Amino acid sequence: MAGVSGARPRAFMLPAERYDVDRLLHEWLWLLPPYQTPLFVTVLADWVFGAPEGSLWCLSALEGTYAQVAANSNDYNRFKQSPDWMSATFSAEWQPIGEHHGLFPTNNECLGWRVHPRIGGAFSSGNLQVFDMAAYQSLMGQLHRQLTPPAEPAAKPGSLLGRLFRRR
Repeated sequence: MAGVSGARPRAFMLPAERYDVDRLLHEWLWLLPPYQTPLFVTVLADWVFGAPEGSLWCLSALEGTYAQVAANSNDYNRFKQSPDWMSATFSAEWQPIGEHHGLFPTNNECLGWRVHPRIGGAFSSGNLQVFDMAAYQSLMGQLHRQLTPPAEPAAKPGSLLGRLFRRR
């Protein structure tokens, strides 16, 4: 139970198949390629995805980014044995900090930031909170979409911009 002293910590990563992935990732569709498969979700609301060619990717709820973290599952399984890699990739050090402060999210909850660091929140235990996973995923997807500059539009061959670039 969240916030109960002596509660049993949940696993840092749980299989994505335990969740209604479509619901949880709905607000992240602007960032996610459609052909990758969600594999795991962390206690800090980050996701691990598998790509068709075997690479693994992280959707970061903290940074609002989607980046490759391993070329294949062998590399990923080796990397995840390193606490430094887990901290650099998934901010894993915050789970025991939260637990030390009585924050024990259930499988349908996550640790998150009361005031997100991208909008001025502190990286401190006092800014950590247990959230409903679906609510936090929705909030983070919306927040990062609003804070991320739009990508440059691709110039289509028949467009004025496309014709200009073709002349050079």
